[in-house]
Amino acid sequence: MRTILPLTILALALCAVSVQAQTSTSPAWKQEFARATQVWEKGEFDRAIKVLEKAYALAPDDTARAQIAFRTADWAHQLGRYDAARRWYLKCLELAPSGSDLVRRANIGLSRLPSPRPVSPPPPRMPYPTDTLPTSRTEGILVPVAAAALIAWVCLLLLLQWASGWQRGALPAQVLLSLLLSGGVTMMLPLAALLIRQQLQPQPESWVAGGLTLGSIACLAFAARTWQQGQLLRNTPLARLRSASHGFLKVRGRAEPAFGVAHSQVGNIPGIYISELSERYVRRTEQYYDSQSKSWKTRTVYRWETIYSATHGVNFILDDGTGKAIVEVEGAEFYPDHIALFYNYQPVRSFPWFAHVGDVRTRVSYIPPNATVTVWARYYERDLPGTARDEMRLQYDRFHKCMVVLEGQESKVYTSRSGAGLALAIIGVVMLLGVLYILLNPGVVTEYFGQEYIDQY
Repeated sequence: MRTILPLTILALALCAVSVQAQTSTSPAWKQEFARATQVWEKGEFDRAIKVLEKAYALAPDDTARAQIAFRTADWAHQLGRYDAARRWYLKCLELAPSGSDLVRRANIGLSRLPSPRPVSPPPPRMPYPTDTLPTSRTEGILVPVAAAALIAWVCLLLLLQWASGWQRGALPAQVLLSLLLSGGVTMMLPLAALLIRQQLQPQPESWVAGGLTLGSIACLAFAARTWQQGQLLRNTPLARLRSASHGFLKVRGRAEPAFGVAHSQVGNIPGIYISELSERYVRRTEQYYDSQSKSWKTRTVYRWETIYSATHGVNFILDDGTGKAIVEVEGAEFYPDHIALFYNYQPVRSFPWFAHVGDVRTRVSYIPPNATVTVWARYYERDLPGTARDEMRLQYDRFHKCMVVLEGQESKVYTSRSGAGLALAIIGVVMLLGVLYILLNPGVVTEYFGQEYIDQY
C-alpha cells in the first residue's frame, strides 16, 4: 500500500506535466480558434469572426480549415448573415474529407438557410421624348471653374511677385509657375466639392498615394531650391567693398565688434555669434507596450536631455582692407569654426565615454571678435544725414532668400547645401516610387491595415 501511493502520485504528476506540455505546444491556429470561442462568449461577435479568419489563415491542412469554416458559417448563420454563412458552408464542403461528420452538418446547415431572393431585372429604359431631352450641365460648370482658375492664377502670380520683392527679371518663370499651380488647384476643386458633399468615398490607397505625392513634390522643390542656393554661393565671385555695386555679392574681411559682443552662459566666451547647447544625463522610467505579451511594461532609460539652448548674433563691421561695411545679421546663416566643450561646467578637450546621472555637458560654437569671415549678402548704400557720404551695408537678400556668414573654409557651405539637396531629392524619389508601387499593386494598403486590425485583436 505504501508503494502504490507514491507511484500513483508520480503518475498523476507525469500526466499533469504531459497535459501542460501539450497545451503549451498546441499549434497557433488552435490557440486562435480557442480565443475566438472565448471572444464569442463575451458577446463580441464581429471580433470573434475576425479571430476565426486569422485562425483560418494559420491552419496547416484542409481538415483544420474545414472545421474553422464550419464554425464561421454557424456563427454567421446565428447572426443572420445568410450570404456569408452560405459561402462558408460551401467552403467547408469543399475542404472536408468525404464521408466525415462535417459534410453532414454542413449540408444540414445549408438546408436550414433561407433561399436567396431572386434578382428582378431592371425596368426597361424608356427613350426620352424629343421635346424633353435632358440638357447638358457643362455650360453651367465651365463658368465658375474658369472664374476660379483666373482668380487662382492672379493670386498666385501676385504672391510670387511679392515673395521676390516685385522683381521683373523672373516674371516669365513666375507666370509659368503660377499657371501650373492654378491649373492644379482648379483640377482639385471638383474633388473637394464631392468630398464636402460626401459623394466621394476615397479608399486608403488614395489617401496614402496623395500624401506621398504631395510630400515628394515638397521634397523635390526644397531640393531644387537648396541646389540653386549652393550654385549661387559657389559661382559668386569675391568682390571688394571699394568697387562694390548694389546686389548680391561675396566679401571677405575682418569682423570688428563695433556694436558689442555676445557671451555664452557657460564659460563666458565672447563672440559676434554664439550657439550654445547644454544637456544633462538623466534617468527616466517610462511605460511601453509589448506586442508579444499584449501588455504594458515599465523600463528604465538613461539619456541626455536638453536643459539650455540659445543662439545669439550681433551686428558687426566688416573690413576687407579697401572699405568698411556694417553687416546686419538678421536672417543670416552662420558657419562658425571655433568650438568649446565643457563637462560639468569645466573646459575639456572631449566628452568622456561614460557619464553619471546628473552630469552636464555643454557645446559652444562661436565666431570670436576680429575673426576673418566671408559674407554672402546683398550690398546697398544708405545716406548718412548731415553728411555727403554714404554708409555701406550688407543685409539679408530677400530675392535669393539667402545670407551666409562663414568662418573658415568655404567648402563647409557647399557641402552642407549639396548634402541637404541630395538627401531631400532621395526622399522625394523614394516617395514617388512608393506611389508607383501603390498604383501597380491595388489593394496593398487596405490589406496591410486589415492585417494590422486582425493582429491587434
